[in-house]
Amino acid sequence: MGQRVAGQLAVSTTVRRMRTTVLLLALVSLLAACGGGSGSSADTVESTTTERAQEAIPLVAEALGADVVRASRQWQSCMAISWRHEAFATLSAPPGGDTLTQLDDVRSALTGAGYDDATQVDDRVTVTRDETTVDVQPTPARGEGTWTVTVRSECADYDGDDLERVENDEGGPLDGV
Repeated sequence: MGQRVAGQLAVSTTVRRMRTTVLLLALVSLLAACGGGSGSSADTVESTTTERAQEAIPLVAEALGADVVRASRQWQSCMAISWRHEAFATLSAPPGGDTLTQLDDVRSALTGAGYDDATQVDDRVTVTRDETTVDVQPTPARGEGTWTVTVRSECADYDGDDLERVENDEGGPLDGV
């Protein structure tokens, strides 16, 4: 009986240690993925994201035959440990279009402009270029023919003046789309 209890305790202790190790490895991986970033300054990241948005949003609008209703940009927190710059646009396309065809048209326009297809979900298009991601999806809850475009940088850590800037950013309109 004593050996069985000792064996169960040994297994229990080993399992706890393995769980702790797995949790620590997962946490380290998560921090590396979210906090790595490009090492670029906030100015550089914002400029690159803005330029990509000014390129991608009109391409999407043209592919959909849509008008840009609203476009803005802002720094966003990534799980409260790092930051990314994002640009958002709401587009209004003629109602009644075939969504699958429209998604294919959007994908073709963006990959034709040098973006790599990274789509993993059927009801949207996701493309990347360097450290920027463009995500396009229909948003019928906002009205028939409504689409959203999000252009975002990777998450990165900032300090000093850059950290103060990203933490205090109030966002604003995205010009040039």
